[in-house]
Amino acid sequence: MTDSPLANDDLRAALEEAWQSDGEHVERMTLSAAVISAALERSAMRATLVGGGALEFYVPAGYQTSDLDFVVESGTRERIHQVLTSLGLLKNGRHWIRADLFVEVPGNSMTEPVSEFSIGDFTLRIIRREALLAERIVGYRYWKYWAYGQQSIELLQSFRSSMDEELLRGMLRAEGAEDTLSLLLGFLDSGSPLTTEALDRLWHAHYR
Repeated sequence: MTDSPLANDDLRAALEEAWQSDGEHVERMTLSAAVISAALERSAMRATLVGGGALEFYVPAGYQTSDLDFVVESGTRERIHQVLTSLGLLKNGRHWIRADLFVEVPGNSMTEPVSEFSIGDFTLRIIRREALLAERIVGYRYWKYWAYGQQSIELLQSFRSSMDEELLRGMLRAEGAEDTLSLLLGFLDSGSPLTTEALDRLWHAHYR
């Protein structure tokens, strides 16, 4: 670890190379996230990828974003700003921007379970897929976010057979939304077209 976040020339170059590469979008996003995480780690902070960037990692065929959202622990806003600007990102409102890459830090405490992945020469912490799915199901259940319902279905399609269902149901039970998982699984098994209108009808048939 180094005391100065300005000593990040190597990671700045790595971020430039990752974002400008000809790889698949999810590969560019994931490697960029790993480089940014490494820079924050170098300054004694711990970053976890959440939100749309995590969703694209788990369901690259169904979702694409240019936003990287991190929960960053053990760091001040000033310290985070120093590190991100050392990578060539410029502050604009709530985002740090480099070309068409947008970075945001919406939180400083990670209570959800996480997973770690080796991405090239780096390690990336990402919110665990079951926790991400639980967030989407709760958003659909209580906030009527039809996009979250669609993303929930896509996540279930992606890893239903290998997910930790006990963990998922426990998180949903704590939010009073376990029944919504069963509802969405039934919709998935029905083979019905996944549309906003269908998710709207499904919600109103059970929660009006």
